[in-house]
Amino acid sequence: MRAALSLSARGEPVALAVLAGSEGGSVRDPGALMAVGESGAAAGYLSGGCIDADVAQRALNALKDRQPQRLRYGSGSPFFDIRLPCGGALDVVVDPAPDMAALARAAETLDKRNAATLDISTPDAAFTAHYRPKLRLRIAGRGADAVALTRLAAASGIDCRFQSPDADCLAEAEAAGLTALERLETPGAVPPSIDDAATAFVLMFHDPHWETPLLREALAGDAFYVGAVGSRTTHERRCGDLKAAGVAVEDITRVHGPIGLVPSMRDASMLAVSALAEIVGAFHAEADR
Repeated sequence: MRAALSLSARGEPVALAVLAGSEGGSVRDPGALMAVGESGAAAGYLSGGCIDADVAQRALNALKDRQPQRLRYGSGSPFFDIRLPCGGALDVVVDPAPDMAALARAAETLDKRNAATLDISTPDAAFTAHYRPKLRLRIAGRGADAVALTRLAAASGIDCRFQSPDADCLAEAEAAGLTALERLETPGAVPPSIDDAATAFVLMFHDPHWETPLLREALAGDAFYVGAVGSRTTHERRCGDLKAAGVAVEDITRVHGPIGLVPSMRDASMLAVSALAEIVGAFHAEADR
């Protein structure tokens, strides 16, 4: 969306290619976008590389003749020379004159961390594409585990906020490319939760005095995932501390622990991979509800 708006703002005609539907396996969900400028500049992708070059060329052709196109790749496609390894089919709509005002509204809505829709309308197709804010990760902690997860999140392009009382950990996170950093001062004055429904909160402290106030704040917010590092014994003790602090049982049961798809990881980098995989799985499960 932003690439299309940027090209258009410079006065360059832009075509928008939209994945309208899929059959069988697909790398992208319906609504995925590719923007193609008259200069050939392109952003976004609709497949794992099977059709993207052809879609970009057909988008350039659509810009030249100003005619929208409806394309089908894979099963039932007239393009016998383009095969989909998954054996399915992809339907694509190319709009050479997209509604830039509607695109700007959708982008602005997503920037505000709200779900957005985009109405696609051509003579051959009309449907509404749905978009949700991207995954955001908030990590509070210190030590190798916390730093490893922040590094992995940064390397994965995930919007990440790191909170720590440790200046060295904050410096390591900054060196990994994070800019959203916050120094935690005392357990009695933790910042209020600003998590939205597309945010996962992960507690990565091995200091019990930080756990209860940080988890209580996270549970009071809208995070779709709240998790905490530690063993099963640690998690049971942690849940008891939350109950003693007056946190409702139904909220306590929301806390994932021990975190990660693979239990008992004792290496910081492997724990980070395991935890992030669980978070991504939970994020997509929320989208399917």
